[in-house]
Amino acid sequence: MDRASNTPYDQPMTTNVYVYDGRDVRAVAAPGGRPLRWAAWRPDGAHALIVGNRGTVLRCDGVRFETLADAGTHNLRGAGWSPDGALALLVGNRGAVLVFDGARFAELAPVTTENLRRVAWSPDGSCALIVGNGGCVLRYDRAARTLLPVPGDRAHTLRCIAWRPDGAYALIGAYASRYAGYPRPHMLYRCDGRYAQGILATDDEDDALAIDWQPGAAAHATVLVASYGAGGGVANKTLEYMGWGVRHRALDAPATMLGAAWHPDGSHLLLCGEGGVLLRAEGATVAPVASGTRDNLVGPFWRPGAAEPLALLLRGPDEKVYTI
Repeated sequence: MDRASNTPYDQPMTTNVYVYDGRDVRAVAAPGGRPLRWAAWRPDGAHALIVGNRGTVLRCDGVRFETLADAGTHNLRGAGWSPDGALALLVGNRGAVLVFDGARFAELAPVTTENLRRVAWSPDGSCALIVGNGGCVLRYDRAARTLLPVPGDRAHTLRCIAWRPDGAYALIGAYASRYAGYPRPHMLYRCDGRYAQGILATDDEDDALAIDWQPGAAAHATVLVASYGAGGGVANKTLEYMGWGVRHRALDAPATMLGAAWHPDGSHLLLCGEGGVLLRAEGATVAPVASGTRDNLVGPFWRPGAAEPLALLLRGPDEKVYTI
């Protein structure tokens, strides 16, 4: 599980990347020996940035890899491209935030010591929100080039974030652990870039691991949740957030699911998890997809704007994980 140090899962390992073309999954050996943590496609689908430990940054077009130097030595956990594809933000442990202009990296002065996990740009590209441990929410203002904390409700490890397509607000998912000292913690937050507000409390120990807005359904977001029970049991479920309410659905899966993302055409949801489990969900119908691996899978990361579908999946740590 996640640790507070700057070197979680930092032992060298085979850095496999899996490519799913909608039919088959194939493994590709990526360069380097450090764990990979996250991938972000440029909006035009030309290539993805894959980030990992000790400043690892790879550029990948789905077939070939290029190692990018000079990204420092931070353990990088997340990345996101601006809508115009001109800038990418890379975030990581101990408040690390890097700006990448396609050629070089510039590190911003840290404003927190918390580990940062995910970054999401507003649809108009004017700002990006960054979330991480300790309820940390940061706003990067593109014009001013400033990085500032966002006030509001907070208490938990914030796992995931996605902006509503019309830019009204971002939806943030959290690990709603009662062990953090909160009797009824929030699992979901809304943030308009100025304030983070808790909107969904839970009586269960729920972990919101992924959020994605369904293409063509601007007001509907799907949230993947792992709910931890007594004795170490885990129940997988999804939530449909509609802006005014939430619908729950149990997810029958043979292992803890770690990620979910909608196909770019909105036709189905692809979910990945521990032990190489890969699922395709269309409405209430969930079918397994043969992955050919027992690796823990992180992602999926769909290439946007491509005539042929393609999703990247990353090999997660070998030990049991709920998120990376």
